[in-house]
Amino acid sequence: MIRLLLALVLLAAPLSAQAPPPASRPGATAVAASDTTATARIIREIAEHQQAVKNVEYLSDVIGPRLTTSPQIAHAHAWAESTLTAMGAVNVHQEGYEFGRSWTRGEATARLLTQNGKSLELAAAGWSAPTKGTVRGDFMVVGGKTSADLEKFIGQFKGKIVTFGEMPPLGADSIAYRALRVKLAQAMRDEGALAFLANAGKSEGMVLTGGPVWRLGDWTPQIPFAFVAQKDYLQLRRSVERGEHVRIELNLPSTTSAKPVQQYNTIGELRGSEHPDEVVIIGGHIDSWDLGTGATDNGTGVAAVMEALRGIKAAGLTPRRTIRVVLFSGEEEGHWGSKAYVETHKAELDKIQGVLILDLGTGKVRGWALQGREDSRRLMASAIAPLNDLGVNELPLERSGDSDHASFTDAGVPAFFAIQDALDYFSVTHHSQFDTFDRVRPDQLTQAATAVAVTAWELAEMPERLPHW
Repeated sequence: MIRLLLALVLLAAPLSAQAPPPASRPGATAVAASDTTATARIIREIAEHQQAVKNVEYLSDVIGPRLTTSPQIAHAHAWAESTLTAMGAVNVHQEGYEFGRSWTRGEATARLLTQNGKSLELAAAGWSAPTKGTVRGDFMVVGGKTSADLEKFIGQFKGKIVTFGEMPPLGADSIAYRALRVKLAQAMRDEGALAFLANAGKSEGMVLTGGPVWRLGDWTPQIPFAFVAQKDYLQLRRSVERGEHVRIELNLPSTTSAKPVQQYNTIGELRGSEHPDEVVIIGGHIDSWDLGTGATDNGTGVAAVMEALRGIKAAGLTPRRTIRVVLFSGEEEGHWGSKAYVETHKAELDKIQGVLILDLGTGKVRGWALQGREDSRRLMASAIAPLNDLGVNELPLERSGDSDHASFTDAGVPAFFAIQDALDYFSVTHHSQFDTFDRVRPDQLTQAATAVAVTAWELAEMPERLPHW
């Protein structure tokens, strides 16, 4: 998510203690046995026969990390195709698009050549340039209270390993300040700085992959770039603040393909009985970063939308409008898959009833962010009404560009992002090596799948169309 990644490039303050996650709600997906409405049948089917947990376990433990362009993501697409077919989906296929160059991480290593000589925990940002083998350089903190303080560092970057420290507050001169940041980044590259290090910003020795570097902005140094575990990063900063000389040995290996590569989105659907050309899209991104196994970002989203389709089909229901699952790739690198989908299907965008995207981890769904569209509230409130007793009742106007719904909203299509309980998503699992299956909450994942299924069903059935923008 781009807002978090931008913040991490700056000096992050130590994290405060995390509040304990909210308690699970046993039976949160139950309905009365006497209720025979379509939504009740969907809720019971998913509660009693859900496959979401085993599917995210397979994605995480068997297929593993699914970096866009990797062999594992090709495996994931093939698995998704066969699984959707087994669930009863039709028109199951992959749609290709040209992504760009592939990138493969090497084993990053770093250690202090001064102080206590300890090894440092770190990970390269995605698509970062590699170092030229093992390099050694002095650690430099670039910062100051004014723009003039920052200007003084230009001309001093050759052979240095750099980080950003205290920065002037943004104010009326923020445009000029941004221009200066761009100038600093270019100077690091042109003068031959060896690498740039940022605080991973997570406690307990966690690192994160972040990036890719091009998503962090043109003020990000285009040199080898890595995120350092917070405990090690703060030690480096303390040494500098004590006036000590800090020297680091660093190796950030990686490889990039010579030519652009093809990537894919996987698609399957339940065909509508009355308006098959009108479509409700439910989706999530099947790609992940590669330090963990992509369980909560976004294996849970993938499993939930697939389970939603399975639950509707297994309940013996046929929607009036088509319900289509789309599993996007390239989300982490800038929504490449969803942008490609919108471009490929631009002649059909006015036929989309709505888009529902899950991408906030394993927590239960509380509602849908309306992306600033008050004119969607009435129909979306109707769509989630059968879920109110299950805790799905929030429709904030919140806007976000942090996942694949943004590609649709930019094109004027009504698209909504699930509001979910955060649990330990941002504090622990997001983009870190701890994004693994043991962090998945089965009861909350089941509730999320139920929320998607019922909302999608109601949107597919309602007489009215959501307003396009």
